[in-house]
Amino acid sequence: MKRIFYTAAVAVLLAMTACEHKDLCYEHPHTTHIEVLFDWNYAPDAEQNNEVEGMCLWFYPIDGRSNDEPIQINLRGMKGGKVEIPVGRYHVLYYNNDYERVRFRGIEMFRSHECYTREAGLFEPVQGRAGSSSAPRAEGTEDESVVITPDKMWGDNAMDVEITEDGIEYRFTRDGETEETVIANDEKLFTLMPHEQVCTYTYEIINVENLKYVKQVSAAISGMSGSVFCAEEKLRDERVTLPLEAHSDGVSAISGEFHTFGHHDGNDERHILTIYAWMEDGNGYYGSVDVTEQVDKAEDRRNVHIVVDGFKFPKPITNGGGFQPDVEEWKPVDEEITM
Repeated sequence: MKRIFYTAAVAVLLAMTACEHKDLCYEHPHTTHIEVLFDWNYAPDAEQNNEVEGMCLWFYPIDGRSNDEPIQINLRGMKGGKVEIPVGRYHVLYYNNDYERVRFRGIEMFRSHECYTREAGLFEPVQGRAGSSSAPRAEGTEDESVVITPDKMWGDNAMDVEITEDGIEYRFTRDGETEETVIANDEKLFTLMPHEQVCTYTYEIINVENLKYVKQVSAAISGMSGSVFCAEEKLRDERVTLPLEAHSDGVSAISGEFHTFGHHDGNDERHILTIYAWMEDGNGYYGSVDVTEQVDKAEDRRNVHIVVDGFKFPKPITNGGGFQPDVEEWKPVDEEITM
């Protein structure tokens, strides 16, 4: 009789333990470790110049887990590292996390995750955040918001990432290609290939007359996109003006370089490049040129070079009272600028 009682007690105890184990698994999903590796084959200059201090990954749960919050993971350096993640299926976004100028919104969902920049004064590149917002604008661009240019960004996405305790499978589109690549392995190696996610624009204005009388220059370009949805690298169709740094060689050329989210194909507004000059006699002059064709027809949309030939500043009438950082009245350059 005692032996029978002992066996029954053990069976009850095992049944209770099994129930508790199931509840525990339900409350705490299984996790596993995966090895994240960043392959910089599509951005070799970034790797060679060690331009990235760290990377950020966003795991968005799918398949019945849409109400779950995304999982954000930060990794130091450019190589990657081992991360612990609940088993399941995800869409994944990733980009460098050492930015200073860009901001993000809509991060609750994969397709609304958006990168943008804050509003700025037109002369912020030369005068800081107190730079004037009442300076003259190119005709037809007065209603555009003025926002700062973004940092240089690298990243991409991976779709239908299935992570199990036995392996990982995912798909992505290689940079510059249209066909998807599917990766599956039981070593749980998650290899990601970042590429540049912003465009680099350079510009130069050559054969500038009377540049030796100019003490400081600045620039702006209109009609650009103000943000990008990271999942599909889709530009918002909002048009903004970007204030730009400009550099003078003191002889005959003005040049500059900046990053931008780019030009929205559905945007038929003009891209106007405007140059502002603080003269040594205290006057301020500005001139604008339409560079739409150079922007829209650039061979490489991620790397655009703008050239303007000819720009004439007036000679000072008198020696004036010296360089004035604030100009009370800006005067247009009475010279048609050609490309």
